Amino acid sequence: MGFFRDLIFGPAASLATSGLLSWYSPQDSIQSLFVADALGDLANSPAPLTRDNALRIPAVKRAHDLICGVLADMPWFQADENGRTDEQPKWLTNTATGIPPRDLRWAVASDLFMGGWAVIGFARTGTEITDALHIPAGLWSIKDGQLEVSTKIDARYRSLVVPIRLGYGSNGMLVDAGEDMKDAATIRAAYRDRIENPIALTMLTVAAERWDQWSKEEREEFRQFFMVARSSKGGATGMKPSWVEVDTTGQLPTDLFESGRNGNRLDLANHAGLPASMLEGVRQGGSGGGTEMRYTGVQNGAQRNEVWDFGISKYASAISARLSLDDVCAEGLSIRIDTSAFLTVPTPLDQMTSED
Repeated sequence: MGFFRDLIFGPAASLATSGLLSWYSPQDSIQSLFVADALGDLANSPAPLTRDNALRIPAVKRAHDLICGVLADMPWFQADENGRTDEQPKWLTNTATGIPPRDLRWAVASDLFMGGWAVIGFARTGTEITDALHIPAGLWSIKDGQLEVSTKIDARYRSLVVPIRLGYGSNGMLVDAGEDMKDAATIRAAYRDRIENPIALTMLTVAAERWDQWSKEEREEFRQFFMVARSSKGGATGMKPSWVEVDTTGQLPTDLFESGRNGNRLDLANHAGLPASMLEGVRQGGSGGGTEMRYTGVQNGAQRNEVWDFGISKYASAISARLSLDDVCAEGLSIRIDTSAFLTVPTPLDQMTSED
């Protein structure tokens, strides 16, 4: 309790100076030291990157729900060369599992978004497909080039298992954006620490005659005492003895974390294939912005939706392409995605019902 003794009774007899140099450094060095310490320690021991952890990142959650929500509201239908067929497969509109087809579409989009692959199990009566069930990512695996499905899935839905691939080179957010999602978690943790401790870096300079008397434990105790007092309620105002100097020249720029968070959101938006403004809402740091959806005019007054064209369409095309193969559809038929509600001029629309 050396520092408490000094606070109350004053210094004891001086000891020889230790010869330690001052810990002061140029501003840029101090700032670099803090960033490396605050972010590096967190980055070295991150939480495992799982779907659940990824969805706790606001930008990832917003991108995921936007893409899945749009695709889930687009019914699938069977078509031939003349368009929609009069008779539609039962599995597209009804399910014996009690799980709505919308949930199937959401789950498939979610797996494609996160992992680049999705799997559907089909039940058959004879050669006719009668029902479909999404098989979660944790219940299937590839072994020796073969797709294996857990026995937890009803055997009826293991008779025809159809994997859907987003595209060659697209491995899903958990792989392609893994580092940026870890960065988001790291920046968020550092940002939270900044809120709890507004002064980013503080140097306490203790008079030599006291510093040299204290043991290593007493020096740490004094540091902890100051940290607790600073971060407690009312800690913005304090007192100190004359033999302690408080230096806050290592304070970071006020927009450091805001810039980091905005930059990270931009990176995640690029991975998701969405405009960054759709993931930001309003940007931090007073830079304005907000959600936007652009419609590009083309010939004869038609409009193209850029969010669809450059971001979401790849999911729909992957689903349609795989489900149109002959193991799901008869030759000459295909499964298509009904995009009419999303690609028309935006007007208030009733929710489309795809279940009968």
